[in-house]
Amino acid sequence: MILPPFLKPHDKVGLLSTSSFTEDSYIQEAVKILESWKLKPVLGKTIGARQGSMAGSDKLRKQDLQDMLDDEEIKAIFQATGGYGIVRIIDQVDFSKFKYKPKWVVGYSDTTFMHNHLQGRLSTGSMHGTMAADLEAGYHAQSWESLRKALFGEKLEYSMQPHPLNRTGTASGMLVGGTISILCNAKGTMSEVNSNGKIMFLEEVGEKHFRLDSYLISLKHAGKFDYVRGLIVGQLIEMEDDDPPFGKTPEEIVFDAVKEFDFPVAFGFKAGHGAVNKALILGGLVHLRVDAQGTTFSFET
Repeated sequence: MILPPFLKPHDKVGLLSTSSFTEDSYIQEAVKILESWKLKPVLGKTIGARQGSMAGSDKLRKQDLQDMLDDEEIKAIFQATGGYGIVRIIDQVDFSKFKYKPKWVVGYSDTTFMHNHLQGRLSTGSMHGTMAADLEAGYHAQSWESLRKALFGEKLEYSMQPHPLNRTGTASGMLVGGTISILCNAKGTMSEVNSNGKIMFLEEVGEKHFRLDSYLISLKHAGKFDYVRGLIVGQLIEMEDDDPPFGKTPEEIVFDAVKEFDFPVAFGFKAGHGAVNKALILGGLVHLRVDAQGTTFSFET
């Protein structure tokens, strides 16, 4: 797996949206944060554009991404928000220049399509991290500081408290994954996740309990857990129980889907759609340990 060059002060970075529309006030706040890191933000044509719920037409969003990918002065591309839209354009994007001069693509949620496209098709790492739209809930230092450290190549390691559903063990491997529903929807596409021999990360927001179960069982039937080396479970938030109740918590639903396997499982990592969204290097080599004292994992860069 190829990791793009880490950022340096005074690098130019792009800010765009291949998905939903984002309010300008959050964009301007994100620009200030990036400038405080001594980066030079360049706003894409999708910033301020709108067509329905998306940041402009498919044509505009595709071309904005293409221009940022091809511009050799742009060293990283920050998604402004998630929502919906990447799946409509991803198969039209030409990655031929990017392949030989890769750069960091940063985001989460709908960006899961992009992350897994980059890892699966181009063997290139990317960054799961906070976005401008998250600033609606305020500035969270843990989220942005972890992203800064990851992008500038500083040591990235995390620890979590024990969780009753954890399964102990150790594992090393490249990290892949993202939002569960999008991983499921990407099956059979060019952006399908390749989890064989990898450590997988999963998170989700705003789903019914039965639907979360259906996504995970679909991934299981597709063999996505068969050769996984370890599982890190992020935030499962704003879930709505069924009527009558499904009978399991979101965490129990995840554990039930992988209970027959023997890889280590770690619950409780603060990444995903919650208030704190710590950065992850997707495609990066991660070392995972889950024991009675809790979970630790670190990236080798």
